[in-house]
Amino acid sequence: MDIGIISSRYARALLEFACEREAEATVYQQTEIFLKRYAQIPGLRQTVENPMVRTEEKIKLLRNATAGDATCEELTRFFALLLENKREKMMVFILHSYLYLYRKKKRIRQGLLVTATPLPEETLERLKRIILHFYRGRSVEFETKVDPAIIGGGILGMGYWRVDASVAGQLKKVKQQFIEKNRRIV
Repeated sequence: MDIGIISSRYARALLEFACEREAEATVYQQTEIFLKRYAQIPGLRQTVENPMVRTEEKIKLLRNATAGDATCEELTRFFALLLENKREKMMVFILHSYLYLYRKKKRIRQGLLVTATPLPEETLERLKRIILHFYRGRSVEFETKVDPAIIGGGILGMGYWRVDASVAGQLKKVKQQFIEKNRRIV
């Protein structure tokens, strides 16, 4: 059994179903919420994969982990399909594949911004506008993390490129320069 093929087929089916019903953006947002909660709550996975728990209870649990009563019908029906076909163990792979296909279809670039302190919202918006200048015709999504270990500045990763403008990164470069210079002297 090839998990990649199965998950991509289910993800494509979910995307097509959501597009037919014009709910692909809602499914995308709720899928992101669900995957974050699924990673944060260790007992959720065990309960969903437990064969002793009834399907109705699993669906209720999955809806609560997503958006509660606001969970869209498309995602609820998809959860029911996965449970009916005994694909609980592949649910995370399938939903990650859905996110990938949705981003590819909507031309969304994802980035990670690591800073020493939280940035104000207007600074994030300005940074998005600058990056959108380079990625014409695409959207940009940022995941932001705060890491005091970088001392100051920030690290931005987008696709295959990374810009390290952190104080810790600059100190590391200076250290490497001193090491290289000392090697030449000896």
